[in-house]
Amino acid sequence: MLNLIKIIVLPLCFFIFSKNTHAQTFEAGLIGGINLSQLNGDNLAGFNQIGLNVGGRVAVQTSERWRWNVDILFSQKGSNKGKDDPQSAPFDSYRLNYVEVPIMISFLDWLDQEDEREYYKLHFTAGFSVGQMVDFKVIDVLGQDVSDLQEFNKISVDLIVGATYFINPNIGINAQYSFAALDVRKEKQAQSLAGRTLTFRTIYMF
Repeated sequence: MLNLIKIIVLPLCFFIFSKNTHAQTFEAGLIGGINLSQLNGDNLAGFNQIGLNVGGRVAVQTSERWRWNVDILFSQKGSNKGKDDPQSAPFDSYRLNYVEVPIMISFLDWLDQEDEREYYKLHFTAGFSVGQMVDFKVIDVLGQDVSDLQEFNKISVDLIVGATYFINPNIGINAQYSFAALDVRKEKQAQSLAGRTLTFRTIYMF
């Protein structure tokens, strides 16, 4: 994971933070919310797995209406059997825990000039995230922990789109959708599992 961050994330961060440094505005913030996730291919439907999405953010505004965000997050994903899912599904739940580094670009709109401090209320974002799986837990249809029988990719790459509404210069309400670019399962012969996640968070920028 560290090598992957060095190869992909660090050069991009260097480019973001070094470009036109004299014109940039840097901010830091905290993020807290939930993931609603599923895995396509597990015979379970719906975004039934609820997990945490918490961490910190560094933001740099490179122009009046464009901003880069780099986050470090603890993110819980997976899937969970719902009441309408078939009883024949082999697993009841997958709980996948990641440390993720999303890199996002935001377009800012709806300037509020009535507040003491001018700010843009709407931030439309897109980007990608590189993650490292730190642990996981799989429960089969009998309620038994079968994690030791599973083999998953430790690295994740997700594509992300979302939007944030800032109710004041510091507090924003965020919603986003992400989907995995890499299969969760490591074995190519095994049933493919593709992650999908809805995320709802509160963002506080200092």
